[in-house]
Amino acid sequence: MALHTLSLTDVMERDKPPGRYSDGGGLFLHVRSATARSWVVILHDKGKRHEISIGPAVGPGKAGMSLVEARNAAERKRRLRTAGQLGAPPVVVAIEGRTFEQAMTEWFKNVYQKEVIAKTASDAKSSIERHAAKLLKMDVRAITKTNVVAVLEPIWHDINRTANDLRFRIETIFNYARAKDYIAADAPNPADWNVLQHLLPDVTPAVKHHDSVPYAELPGVMRTLRTKNRVAARALDLATLCAVRPTECRAARVCEIDFAKKTWTIPVARLKVKEIIDKNGKTLKAPDHVVPLSRQAITLLKKIIPTDAEPDDLIFEGEKAGQMIGHNAMTHTLQRIADGTAHGMRSSFSTWRAEQTKYEWRLSEAALAHVFKTESEAAYDRSPYVEQRRPLMQDWADYLDSAS
Repeated sequence: MALHTLSLTDVMERDKPPGRYSDGGGLFLHVRSATARSWVVILHDKGKRHEISIGPAVGPGKAGMSLVEARNAAERKRRLRTAGQLGAPPVVVAIEGRTFEQAMTEWFKNVYQKEVIAKTASDAKSSIERHAAKLLKMDVRAITKTNVVAVLEPIWHDINRTANDLRFRIETIFNYARAKDYIAADAPNPADWNVLQHLLPDVTPAVKHHDSVPYAELPGVMRTLRTKNRVAARALDLATLCAVRPTECRAARVCEIDFAKKTWTIPVARLKVKEIIDKNGKTLKAPDHVVPLSRQAITLLKKIIPTDAEPDDLIFEGEKAGQMIGHNAMTHTLQRIADGTAHGMRSSFSTWRAEQTKYEWRLSEAALAHVFKTESEAAYDRSPYVEQRRPLMQDWADYLDSAS
């Protein structure tokens, strides 16, 4: 870019060509386009040239630092040079605004941490700090869609789910910043998917199914599993008997079991699908998932639930009191016996039903807490059909006991 020596009293000029405009003393207005402009100060210290970005510059219809603010900031940099501290790591603080890091920290404290458990919040923050480090010290008013694409593109193919989560969180933080007036109310959100979907490469994720143990091998696998004296083994046993997801099982509590009715009621909050569409197109809260318990499941539960257990006690408590077993504990237990995953046991159940029984496929799908797609099927899904599923689950439990 060309270097121009001009007075900066015309900072607000709209049609200023790209280039650097000097104010003297090493302070420059750096114009990249009509809407992208920033302040930089160039200083020499001990034979080294330091080019320091001060912050976004005010412009036509654009918030940023005024000429006076930029001159004051440049003077502070000159004082650091005099004090021998110019080479220290810069601390960028937004003027009349916030850095992205500051807005992020506020959002986590005031919003996100109140909605999720501590570990989820910690993992989300670590992801932002790791993958979006380039944004942290930038003024939220200066961040553009180009900046956001620059942090998403390197991970868009390899860890697309993480990248999508990251984009959503960045978008949410900018919405928070807008609500707090850290950016203009009409400023575009640089992480808006309606825009970024045209700038990021297409990704067609490969469908990866959970590895399942062939149902023909399951009776032998279950016989071996039941010799293992581990909490995770008992959880995997129950999850397999009931064809439920590992997450639904590991968080099971005593109050969910009704021995009189021989049922296990899994709250909708723990299910994968929490809403359904009725035949009129209205969105409704999905029902709890009621599992009819086989004789084997009841025997197992009576064996592992202490007689003095409290209703809110976890059935499968981990090493720490009050905490459930680990996320992968059931799969790791299975993999010491056979190739497969705990979630894959549901596929084994589904295949067994299709190939070895005459039970209607809808009963299998209802047992798996799946949601049907058409209006009539959605209406069916709202009915738990507990008693119709009871013979199916009993036959499945008997089959798992059939190892010779």
